[in-house]
Amino acid sequence: MYNLAYFLSSMIFGRLADVHGRRRFIISGFVIAFIVFMCQYFYRDYYSLLLLRIMAGFAAGIFPAAIVSMAHDTNLKMGKLSAYGALGWALGSYFAGLISLFFPFKATYLFSSLVFLFGLFVVWKLPDTGVKIKNIPMLPKEVMFRNWAVYLSYIFRHSAATMIWAYWPLFIKSIGGNSFWQAATMGVNSTVQFFLMYFYTDVRRYTQLILLGLVLSSLTFLSYTFAINIWMIIPIQVLLATSWSFLYVGSLRYLTDRNPEKATATGLLNSSIGISAFLGPLIGGVFMHFFSHYRSLMLFSFLLSSIAIVIFFIPHRKEI
Repeated sequence: MYNLAYFLSSMIFGRLADVHGRRRFIISGFVIAFIVFMCQYFYRDYYSLLLLRIMAGFAAGIFPAAIVSMAHDTNLKMGKLSAYGALGWALGSYFAGLISLFFPFKATYLFSSLVFLFGLFVVWKLPDTGVKIKNIPMLPKEVMFRNWAVYLSYIFRHSAATMIWAYWPLFIKSIGGNSFWQAATMGVNSTVQFFLMYFYTDVRRYTQLILLGLVLSSLTFLSYTFAINIWMIIPIQVLLATSWSFLYVGSLRYLTDRNPEKATATGLLNSSIGISAFLGPLIGGVFMHFFSHYRSLMLFSFLLSSIAIVIFFIPHRKEI
């Protein structure tokens, strides 16, 4: 439900950031996220946690498209911007792993809220770029149609990925890992992303980056089927980091360069990621009900993500 709320929020506030300006949604997004993520620490039962997770997903979708659009307005490279986002994921993963060893699980909610508070101080003095685009319909069908191959390929690729992430703790445990390794393997992924995004992804043609990202994603999911211990996961995570770095930065560059409605277009990308993170575990749950084997799930993810390659390649074959 978190991801479904993130899907709706990204679509709504991406458009609003184009219509009304970026800064107000960056500031308000951090404020609301700080409050909601803090409240998660005090959940009392399943239903209160469910409601708070829905609110957290909605809060988390308010500001990303506005940040990406403001960065493009000020000529900041998408690779550099994404690199710092990856660094944040890496630090968060490592800290979550350490916190899980010494404190109750709920402590991660408290830590994440403090990170949002720190981020609020960072963005507080950001100037508004003054870029506004009126006349964007509530349902931006023209933007969707213009970028359909990117959005649809994301839905297939990221659904395949989140099928795996839904069972990641169980998979890591099955090959000898613990809660620290569950977080650390994701931390390795994000750490490698930082260096690739910062130093490499701004210098390649973005259509090539997207296609390479999709191809390497499929190879990553296939590689998981051969992992028999925790140490074999590490080089696969490097491959995963490469695939996501190419795919995500390439997509941001594609959308911000080709669309005047930059926040709307990137908001729809985040919505594609959000709806995929909702659909993937559902599809994976149905699959595991019939097959009940992690390696079979990885193979199915490989096949599903391979469809994404075809979806993107066919309309862009002359640009690659």
